[in-house]
Amino acid sequence: MQKRIITGLTMGEPGGIASEITLKVWKKYHTNINPFFYIGNFDLLLKTNLILKYNVPIKLINNINDVFHLFKNYLPVYNIKLKEKVIFGKTSQKNSTQVLLSIKKGVSFALKKKISCFVTNPIEKNIIRKKKKNFNGHTHYIANMVSTKNPVMMLSSPKINVVPITQHMSLKKALKKVTKKRIVETIIITNQYLKKYFGIKKPKIAVAGLNPHAGENGAFGNEEKKIIEPSIKKIKSKGINVKGPFSADTIFNKNICKQFDTIICMYHDQATIPIKTLDFQNGVNLTLGIPIIRTSPDHGTALDIAGKGKASEESLYAAIKKAQEIALKRKNWIR
Repeated sequence: MQKRIITGLTMGEPGGIASEITLKVWKKYHTNINPFFYIGNFDLLLKTNLILKYNVPIKLINNINDVFHLFKNYLPVYNIKLKEKVIFGKTSQKNSTQVLLSIKKGVSFALKKKISCFVTNPIEKNIIRKKKKNFNGHTHYIANMVSTKNPVMMLSSPKINVVPITQHMSLKKALKKVTKKRIVETIIITNQYLKKYFGIKKPKIAVAGLNPHAGENGAFGNEEKKIIEPSIKKIKSKGINVKGPFSADTIFNKNICKQFDTIICMYHDQATIPIKTLDFQNGVNLTLGIPIIRTSPDHGTALDIAGKGKASEESLYAAIKKAQEIALKRKNWIR
């Protein structure tokens, strides 16, 4: 049988833009993309389709392999029932368990090799946290399901790749988490997956400093001298091509950052601000260090424009393309 790949898209926050951008991607790109299907509520997709008059043909599936022969003419849907009616722009705590169920299904399908890769649509972390206290986002939730202790979040686009060593936490807490161990582990995993996912034989990795002007020899903080520089020295001893720490106000200059395959950042916004400034539409969230291929668009649920037909599908399309490129490279065939 011909070797093929298939991608699952999770439901995301039902009251947000996920259903809209999923329909838009199929409508605009289904003739030049590998098959994908929506792991979400059929009625929600139908409602979005009717309100926005996209006229996308939708088909319920029970067998994932049906996606291959349906995708050319239909957007396939693996149905997830909701507990409450969806109102665009509004969140529902009752539906948060179904949002998590969609993610669980995606992980399960990937682990069982029923799909080659999966893409997670944006969610509302605060709503889910009311049901699941320690929830802090897709990355660690998925990592826990696949028994991975140290997942790494890469934000990738054609213009720049960045990796924050701390993710969704307060800046005060993030500063305490900037440790030698965390920096070393993050860079080792990043180096490994730049080879594995991007096919780069000898990755070039830059490390941003934490303080203004990378501490300026201790004048503005000593984390660079005490933590970051010793970490870089240890990583270099392992044969990894890493340089830094660079001042964060210069490393993201396009003429400098293009010299590196990725930039390691010390906290969330240090990484997200440059990629969203330089290439917002093509930004993709890619999880490294886990045994399955998972990407996500690099934006939120956009509740303020949900159901209005104003959302851009470009980041979701980029996320699907990136997941499928990696799946093809890794030969994650579905038979």
